[in-house]
Amino acid sequence: MRGLLLCCLLTVLLAPPAWALRCGTSVVSRGDPSLVLRERCGEPDQIDRFENRRAIERYNHATGTYVTEYVADPYEVWTYNFGPRRFITRITVRRGLVEAIETGGYGF
Repeated sequence: MRGLLLCCLLTVLLAPPAWALRCGTSVVSRGDPSLVLRERCGEPDQIDRFENRRAIERYNHATGTYVTEYVADPYEVWTYNFGPRRFITRITVRRGLVEAIETGGYGF
């Protein structure tokens, strides 16, 4: 009984967290560089590029007023399709780091 309990506990402790992706024997987590993602999981099946625009208020000394400027904040969504036995995984990469890992339905 103790052996079974120990085995279950080790399985839970050694399993990758929900915000991680297992590629073969390696794990990719939030905060990892995109180079590590590419090295461990290979080339993604698809890369979609997006851009958010953030508003920044700056003081204009010449006019004595505040001016709103918009700054581009680009990011990519990498899609991995590991086949019909695993879920499709979408990874958001922003500023060269893994920001989010989401799973979809089964691949094809």
